[in-house]
Amino acid sequence: MTASELKSSVFRTPGGTAIHYLQAGNSSGPLLICLHGLGGSTETFVPLLPSLPTSYSVILVDFQGFGKSPVSTEGPFSVGGHVSDIHHLITSLQAAPGSESGAQKVVIIGHSLGAIVALHYAAEHAQDVAGLALLAAGRSAAHIPIVRQRMTDLARNTREKGIGFAADLAATTNFPPADMRDVPPKIREALHAAVAASDPEGYARTCEMMVDPSHTDPDYSKITCPAVFVAGDLDGISPPERSEDLNRLVAGDSSVFIVKSGHQVILEDPEAVGGAVKHLFTKISG
Repeated sequence: MTASELKSSVFRTPGGTAIHYLQAGNSSGPLLICLHGLGGSTETFVPLLPSLPTSYSVILVDFQGFGKSPVSTEGPFSVGGHVSDIHHLITSLQAAPGSESGAQKVVIIGHSLGAIVALHYAAEHAQDVAGLALLAAGRSAAHIPIVRQRMTDLARNTREKGIGFAADLAATTNFPPADMRDVPPKIREALHAAVAASDPEGYARTCEMMVDPSHTDPDYSKITCPAVFVAGDLDGISPPERSEDLNRLVAGDSSVFIVKSGHQVILEDPEAVGGAVKHLFTKISG
């Protein structure tokens, strides 16, 4: 599967959110939903396309305020709102003429924030999820004062100084320190460009959402589908220990893969991430 196969569409939820997404693969097959992290977009998953099964209808989603999805609603964002938006999108896709996916469970791949949304979705709609690939997964940090301050400061600075501030910061903090591993400049540049393309208000609201008191962890014991967690060995944002903890909390058949990267696991080690994703589909089919 290649980027040239991707077809662009926009779905509007009942709540008014305009969701841009790209589709590739078998349009009538079971759904494979890909959810990016803070500052990402549908572009996050393009390097992973060759590793995804062509029998699925692969859907790459832009969260509100990222990629080609505008900030289309008033007020703060919420994780629950993202879960609701994704559920409406999935329901619409499954009901589309010619689709055979309505009777089949979905697979979700999420990176960072996308992994958080995927975990919440799987806990809320456990009977509808066939498997999860959770890359650099996180948990709620709303109860940790230093993290709350850091994220609210990032939101404020993004509004006051522009999205370039967030892009400069991400190009540093998302990767291993220079004295621990060399990161090719083109990889830093790719992330910087991705974040710089984000809507500043959307980025700021997402930062605030992640540490809002309403953001609490889901009931992980309700997640019964197969899952793979992928963690970067030098990820300072979502260290491997976090994936190990989550691996113990979910109720399904799960495992952890450690790859050579910081937080941007697909950019830094796409082959290893692709191998972990293929392992998930072996579990699902097997």
